[in-house]
Amino acid sequence: MMSHHLNTILYAVSGTGNTYRVGQWIKQTVEANSGQADLRLIDQVDFATPLDKERLRSCTTLGILFPAHGFMPPWSMIKFLFQLPRGKGQTAFCTATRGALKAGPIQIPGIAGLGTFFTCLLLFLKGYGIQGMFSLDMPSNFINFHWGLHPDNVRIISDKAREKLNPYMMRLINGQTVFITLNNLWEAFWSVVILSFMPVFPILYLLVGKLFMAKLMFYNSACNGCGICAKFCPNHGIQLMGKGKQQRPFWTLHCETCLRCMGYCPQKAIEAGHSWGAVLIWLTSLPILTTIPGMILHTLNTPAWLLAVSDSFPVETLVTIVIMLIAYRLFWQLNRISWINRLFTLTTLTRYYRRYHEPATRLKQMKPGRFDRSV
Repeated sequence: MMSHHLNTILYAVSGTGNTYRVGQWIKQTVEANSGQADLRLIDQVDFATPLDKERLRSCTTLGILFPAHGFMPPWSMIKFLFQLPRGKGQTAFCTATRGALKAGPIQIPGIAGLGTFFTCLLLFLKGYGIQGMFSLDMPSNFINFHWGLHPDNVRIISDKAREKLNPYMMRLINGQTVFITLNNLWEAFWSVVILSFMPVFPILYLLVGKLFMAKLMFYNSACNGCGICAKFCPNHGIQLMGKGKQQRPFWTLHCETCLRCMGYCPQKAIEAGHSWGAVLIWLTSLPILTTIPGMILHTLNTPAWLLAVSDSFPVETLVTIVIMLIAYRLFWQLNRISWINRLFTLTTLTRYYRRYHEPATRLKQMKPGRFDRSV
């Protein structure tokens, strides 16, 4: 079958480099079949500029690439999709990378769940003709909660992903669609399970990621304040706080726990505070802290309807969030005291974990920010 000589632009978001690597494979496959492909990380794209708009308009096929975060695209990709200009007769496909593990000879697949279906729905509503969707297993990079995979397992999982990618891409290049596959049936099954038992799970994961997992991040004593973590954060989720050589990273609400900082830190100075997580759970479970607003209102002869509101789940949730944000400020300040920093460092599992980033991807390849758009 004759190829259609794809002219495609690939928009990707990537933390530790897995999705970026898949984007490079897609680009190579398209170009090896006489097509054209332009790989762009979404934090390098601004549709307010004429050149980025023109690049989108000049392509015939749009590719959206992202890692699965809580069975959905990352929040940064969702925002990007809403900002994406409407299609002008173009087709589109999406690819999700999901974290796979290996137990002996058995490879345990990841789950992208709703991610590809949700993305294709948004693209369809934007006026793009949907040509396909699929997921690929890449080495799990959840290194804030598990040991980084052995290099041999990383290679095996990555080789299988590239092998699996080829037939999908050849179908797209030859003008065919990629819909009815075992891959998508797997994702559809888990999507039904998610929506049936916990329909708000994607929203909960977003909140947990920003308000809990991101608020476990801290630096250990090996940190020299180089600022690489802040400079290369794709979401500008890290600020350097302090003065002069005492500046140290602080994780803001823009953090999406992509773990680029942890995976690429040259000093291995980025940790996830598991012991602090236990403290945080204890703090937010203290009845006296979550009922303070109600106690205050009771002493002020407040109307009954307002008392009922103060005792409601949304108000308690809001109070919990405020406690977590205040507690993280305290956590960051405490970590500036050497013996406390040492205590948290010794009691986090990440101190003993192998770190991970996609082996062939260099940090400078994913540098965020505004570039010379003629490049």
